[in-house]
Amino acid sequence: MDRKTVLAFILIAVVLILTPWYMDLVAPQRLAINDLETPETSPASDLVQPTVSEPSSPLSQDPAETEILSIKVENQLYRSTISSAGGGSFSSFELLEYNRFDSTLVNLIDSFNKKNLLLGFVSVDGESVLLDGNWRPINYKPLIKATSRQQSVVFQTTFNGYKVQKKYIFYPNTYNIDMEISFASPENYISRNQYYLSWLGGLSPTEKNTKDDLTHFNGYALLGDELLTSSAKNEQEKVSNQRGQTHWSAVTTKYFISAIIPETPGTGASIGAKQVDGRPVFNIQLNQSASSSNRFTLYVGPLDYKTIRSFDNGLEKTMSLGWAIFRPLGRLVTWSLTKLHALIPNYGLVVIIFAVLVKILLNPLTKQSFVSNKKMQAVQPEIQKLKEKYKNDQQKASRAQMELFKERGVNPMGGCLPLLLQMPILISFFTVFRSTIEFRGAPFVLWINDLSAPDTLFSLGGFPINVLPVLMGLTMFLQQKMMATPDAGGQQKFMLYFMNVFFLFLFYSFPSGLNLYYSVFNILSIVQQKYFIPDVVTPKAVSDKKK
Repeated sequence: MDRKTVLAFILIAVVLILTPWYMDLVAPQRLAINDLETPETSPASDLVQPTVSEPSSPLSQDPAETEILSIKVENQLYRSTISSAGGGSFSSFELLEYNRFDSTLVNLIDSFNKKNLLLGFVSVDGESVLLDGNWRPINYKPLIKATSRQQSVVFQTTFNGYKVQKKYIFYPNTYNIDMEISFASPENYISRNQYYLSWLGGLSPTEKNTKDDLTHFNGYALLGDELLTSSAKNEQEKVSNQRGQTHWSAVTTKYFISAIIPETPGTGASIGAKQVDGRPVFNIQLNQSASSSNRFTLYVGPLDYKTIRSFDNGLEKTMSLGWAIFRPLGRLVTWSLTKLHALIPNYGLVVIIFAVLVKILLNPLTKQSFVSNKKMQAVQPEIQKLKEKYKNDQQKASRAQMELFKERGVNPMGGCLPLLLQMPILISFFTVFRSTIEFRGAPFVLWINDLSAPDTLFSLGGFPINVLPVLMGLTMFLQQKMMATPDAGGQQKFMLYFMNVFFLFLFYSFPSGLNLYYSVFNILSIVQQKYFIPDVVTPKAVSDKKK
């Protein structure tokens, strides 16, 4: 393996290793390193910022029914339970098309986030009010099915004798839920006509690799063109807040999202974040004017790019789409794989076919790379003679090598181009299989039951035994062995083994879909190199012809 090939592999490795660092760079944490701000000092609004701790019911909220009532709501995509506590907070939200690793349905609600969709404001007396008491459902029904037509649920409470209502509208075959809020004479009790709608506690973990899942937890808000976010680094809550035209606010996990989208843009947003029992917890707050339309769309469901993009409000900025320069390629890869999957309902076979198509597409360049490599092998003995001849003059040795390359028609960089072209495809595959929900839980064969995760066959002493990374490493080693100079020196042999061990270590915990693709591509390259690349005869140097 020549030095340029080693450099190319190092570049691929460096890019893959630095991807998480780059994501932090392009989406910097805008965290205010201050404690919770008071209403007097908050730049977002006059509202009290949310905290992770359980809020207490305000004394000035008039008591409603003492009994907490629950309503089950179902459509074709989810099965939820909405509680009268807090005027319609979800106590359960199960997604019917997505399972956990233990085969139970994904439920986005747990004990951390049952205080969701709460209304709050500052009263005209300066009192901080959070309407998290028990609201009364209007025309209560224990079960509502929105499978054939839209259905609605209305909750009502009072504050100082004034009615406050929250209406939910559920629709068939969609994750969208509309919400309408109405205040009776808000000018009599809401300071500066401003209130907020909050979702406390983020979403629940859903993946088997909880540690990896938690790294994707976050809270966001889009104000104008600026994405507001925060970071949960310790047990003390930090709040990031800002005033301005707010298009939405959302909490996310690796594959799922809950987003609050106002019909009339909000007036500001806040994001609180802290660690609770080793789990990052995010609280979002969207500030709104009581004189707005007071209508919202709530989206609780998968981070599906097509669906999220259809809102046409930048909500896709919450998704991990990789480097900006590679995002179009990543979308093309995703589109290609999903289209193939419509014809072949097995993503493992789709990945194999995709690898074949990429190999055919890159065949001219790959062939040129192999020919160039063979030419390099053919002139290696003469290069060694030149190095020995000019061992005391590096400049003369370099010039003599360049003359030799020119006379023999050898391009020392010719073997690297296909490798460099493969790099963005590998990075796109890494992003696609690591964070795109279409491939979550996608099986192939036998023990490979999730192409978005490592293909662990079994564990030995707590260490996972993954097969595809080993296959990838073996095929890479064989391919490079075939490309290596027969009389390669000790340094080159060391690099051959070192790079393969390094890549095996690097790819060992990568998604099995990526390792499957790379293994198939390597096997095709070995076959191509062995059977479809002719022997190369380099022209003799001018001095040899004269002799």
